[in-house]
Amino acid sequence: MKFLTALLFALIAISISSAVADHQCGVHKCPDMHACVCEAGVFRCVFRCDDVIITQTVTRRWADNGGASPFAQVEVSVKNTGHRMVKDVTIGTVGMNLKDNNAIWGISVEDCDIHLPSYVDLAPHQTHTFGYINKGHDAAHLYVKNINLH
Repeated sequence: MKFLTALLFALIAISISSAVADHQCGVHKCPDMHACVCEAGVFRCVFRCDDVIITQTVTRRWADNGGASPFAQVEVSVKNTGHRMVKDVTIGTVGMNLKDNNAIWGISVEDCDIHLPSYVDLAPHQTHTFGYINKGHDAAHLYVKNINLH
């Protein structure tokens, strides 16, 4: 019985890990929830990107339809904490379920990713702020997916 339980957990772990989508990073593929860092044309995958910090604050919560449809309004700050210019940041999302197509502002959206607007470069210690309205009580999980440093 213990063998069957261990086998079942192993099969579940394999199926979960194979369902994780890698993303392109130069000639490499980064695992999901890892950041692709491009620095002077050299690409690398990192688990944690310390060059950019994403901070989220839920600024308002409410519910429509007699409490059946909760929403959270979220303010997001993307800060360059490094000493180089950040030319582009792609932010990956987990659990983002926008209220509608107008429920995100100050940022560019492409498929399931969020990008800094093309006109925004972040100098060292500079911050870009955007916002969104998520269905549910909480903010989505946001992480640095790709970053281009100069």
